[in-house]
Amino acid sequence: MNITLLELAELAQKIGSILERHSIRYHLTGGVVASYYGESRNTQDVDIVIDITACRNSKALFDDLKKEFLIDERTFNDAIRLKSMFQVLDMKTMLRADIYTDSVLSSSFDHLVPVDLVDEIILPVASPEDSILSKLHWIKLGSGRSRKDVVAMLRVQQNLNTAYLETAAEQLGVTEILGELRKIADNYDPNVIL
Repeated sequence: MNITLLELAELAQKIGSILERHSIRYHLTGGVVASYYGESRNTQDVDIVIDITACRNSKALFDDLKKEFLIDERTFNDAIRLKSMFQVLDMKTMLRADIYTDSVLSSSFDHLVPVDLVDEIILPVASPEDSILSKLHWIKLGSGRSRKDVVAMLRVQQNLNTAYLETAAEQLGVTEILGELRKIADNYDPNVIL
């Protein structure tokens, strides 16, 4: 099934409206944002990071999400308790969102960028630097797809705050990966395989 950016943006907007009713900050991350900052690619879901510390009533949040989405209550509660991820499945479109209750970077909510993803659907996304850093974290955990995303973002984004990027990469323990992928990004040889 080929899922469009418009469908994913509408899904994120629907989830975002519920989060906003609960005064929960959020931002998009993952493949949608990597495509926005780098090179367009297919993705089957939308990834959202939420500031769960602002949630005053997790039961009310769950109940509101359950009205629109298939969601497992135990997984939801575990994700809040363990600062991990839960999924929601839109009952009308059958599209999925992965919702992370903790951010790789504690400062990611300080660097949000409102972007018009498609058809005037404006959503908060992580900054280019934080998007790269998040992907570097996932590479460290074994994500192969994230390597291509980082190279694409490094090639497309010409005005990165390199001082911030390097300092945060050091704190995350991904400096070596960043250096390696920078070299690949600077080399446009199509024979270089990630």
